[in-house]
Amino acid sequence: MERRIVGFELDEVGDAVALLDCLHRQHVRHRPPFQIVPWVEDATGRARRIGTLWPCPLCSRCEIPADLVVLRTTATWDERSLPDALRRNHRVASGRWGRLHVTSGALRFVAATEPPTDVIVVAGGAQGIPPDLEHHVEPRGPVRFAIDFLGPAPT
Repeated sequence: MERRIVGFELDEVGDAVALLDCLHRQHVRHRPPFQIVPWVEDATGRARRIGTLWPCPLCSRCEIPADLVVLRTTATWDERSLPDALRRNHRVASGRWGRLHVTSGALRFVAATEPPTDVIVVAGGAQGIPPDLEHHVEPRGPVRFAIDFLGPAPT
């Protein structure tokens, strides 16, 4: 998946880290012949790349970024109370992540990642839901689950 670069920071050894709109951070290094990105070596070159797309394999794997906090949690739903909107393709808002928690039974989670994510989340399991990504859920018999919405800690 590609995400927008919203800024850069330098790590402890001076390597550039792209800050992505999905809240992940990705090192960007000019290391020919494997990675050719000479623009990353100076602040002007990095500034010109803000707003452009950069691959985020962590989003493709639905991996929740570190350091996010729970902002709110939905009600607990079951196979009968599950809102119809969750059964259809929908998205988590920009700048927020979802974390599906199944407390009993099983729930199918399908997301438009590359490659597609199609997993069964069972009792005790959790599943990350990236922002701005179409996904839906399908109960697999009796199920109980809730969704946490995560984001940066309020300042």
